[in-house]
Amino acid sequence: MAMMHRDQAPQRKSAWIPWVFVGAMGVVVAVNATLITYSVTTFSGLSVEKPYERGVHYNQVLDAQAKQDALGWTLDAAFAATDGERQGWLVVVARDRDGGALDGLALEGRMVRPLEVIDDVPVHFEAAGDGRYVARVELPRPGQWDLKARATRGGDAFTLIERLDIR
Repeated sequence: MAMMHRDQAPQRKSAWIPWVFVGAMGVVVAVNATLITYSVTTFSGLSVEKPYERGVHYNQVLDAQAKQDALGWTLDAAFAATDGERQGWLVVVARDRDGGALDGLALEGRMVRPLEVIDDVPVHFEAAGDGRYVARVELPRPGQWDLKARATRGGDAFTLIERLDIR
């Protein structure tokens, strides 16, 4: 039996094991690169314009909400389709703290698609009596819409934001 020198050692059968680790790290890098690409190129998650400025002035937002809550007003909106699924009447019912009709409001607003860039639809309400305000609207397409309206009377103001499902 011949002696083997160190230089002539038999090749190990487990030489592929380091390549398994290299391959696994390659998979991790590829998955992370894919996730980073999708996170950078898709929806930003911002739902308001100028979020930094709004955050800096958040105490003003809280004060405005406290004043609105002190009024005790409630405004409820509904959509009644008349000519197809996208045309009809927006009806806002306004009540005071005691549930009585809240007449004499100036009410203007707009319909906005949430999370989608589409032109806002302006809404001009007219008083219909007994705390009801109506506006004729025609929307470009069905789906979810946000009614963003502002009711004022004298120095008092109330902001209404209500999601409506227009089918």
